[in-house]
Amino acid sequence: MRISVLSLHTSPVAQPGQGDAGGMNVYVDQSVRALAAAGHRVDVFTADPGGLDGAGGLDGAGGVEDTGDSGSRLEITECITLHHLPVGATTKDELADAIDELAELLTAQPDFRAADLIWTHYWISAEVALRARDIAVGICTESASAVGEDRPPRTPTAVSMHTIGAVKNRDSDTSHERPQRLEAEERIAAQADLLVAATPAERRDLVTELHADPDSVVVARPGVDHALYAPDSQSEARDRLGFAANEAIVLYVGRMQFIKGTDVAVDALAELRERNPHLASRTRGILLGAASGTGVEPGGGAVRPSSAFLQELTAAIVNEPSVEIRPPVPSHILVDFYRAADVLIVPSRSESFGLVAAEAAASGLPVIASAVGGLPEIVEHGHSGLLIADHNPHHWATAIETLLIDTELRAELAGHAVDRAERFDWGKTVAAVLDALPATSDAESRPTEPLGAC
Repeated sequence: MRISVLSLHTSPVAQPGQGDAGGMNVYVDQSVRALAAAGHRVDVFTADPGGLDGAGGLDGAGGVEDTGDSGSRLEITECITLHHLPVGATTKDELADAIDELAELLTAQPDFRAADLIWTHYWISAEVALRARDIAVGICTESASAVGEDRPPRTPTAVSMHTIGAVKNRDSDTSHERPQRLEAEERIAAQADLLVAATPAERRDLVTELHADPDSVVVARPGVDHALYAPDSQSEARDRLGFAANEAIVLYVGRMQFIKGTDVAVDALAELRERNPHLASRTRGILLGAASGTGVEPGGGAVRPSSAFLQELTAAIVNEPSVEIRPPVPSHILVDFYRAADVLIVPSRSESFGLVAAEAAASGLPVIASAVGGLPEIVEHGHSGLLIADHNPHHWATAIETLLIDTELRAELAGHAVDRAERFDWGKTVAAVLDALPATSDAESRPTEPLGAC
């Protein structure tokens, strides 16, 4: 099959953990590689304001080719091409205001028009794809009518939301998400041929919050690159990163946002210092990520500039000597942080899945996570990690203290975490999506076999 994958607001080659790049970037990158490994030809379309910068560092990638008015493209592998659409938008919000322009640009792409399947990621991509699909069908229908042929079949469109605006508002007790997004996501849920949920919890949210037809939703759990994320020597990883053997390392990985609970991580480490100064004196809290997004006031629903949240977060970090910020790192270095640490904390207020938790678990690192969204799919409380039901820093500090002190419990949880992470496989992810397509409209007209050349 020829498959067009849309990740318009952020490119799969962007560094996760900064700007708008996060777990979704990893998802898109790994899932298209799994599609190619299964023999499919994949065209990935992005309009990331950062362009294709950094793409040359990808394994197997050639140089970026300027295609003039069509933008630019990069051959990632023989079977994967990354296309950048030339839009003047410099932010995600500006892209959201350029839906019609993006749809026209996409329709003009021959590789998009040739697709047997369209798979979109995030609401902006889905909105653009559905409009582009309607434009393309209109053009083809007009051409077919002119020569007396039947209306051509519609290309099936699968949608992965990754996050749902209404769920983010609900889980964070805010009204931060744009009305445009909330309205678009209900429309997308009604028009997409297939909605891809990462977990049963996300499936319930698609049905209850967006009123999706339950028969249009498939659960396809994300995967983990097990060839990379696997247990290895903690001492050797610490040597490579410059950590001392007697340090207790508490790790946070991801963008610094209210929705990600970065403030909870910092406050918990400050609380640990209050309750156990001796342990805190040899504890290092590593925040591996960069600033991103918009800060919001809890409870009242008021939106405030990102800088206000980050100013308060920065002040809290300055006052807590155990916390240090490090920039995001590529995956081959990230795995060393997982191996070197004693525990990963994921205090998200809303999380559709939580790839960093799955990667850490596969690397043999126990996880303390919020009991929200898809995180309970990864962390089995008391068996492969710990789940916290709220965002009270006292409760998080208690859990951190427990795992840092009890080395036997930590080792037991780590072993079970590795076993549990085996269920996350990118090949199974894409197979679940493709296997669900026969139940969608016009699916009987599409090719079902891989191309064979990829």
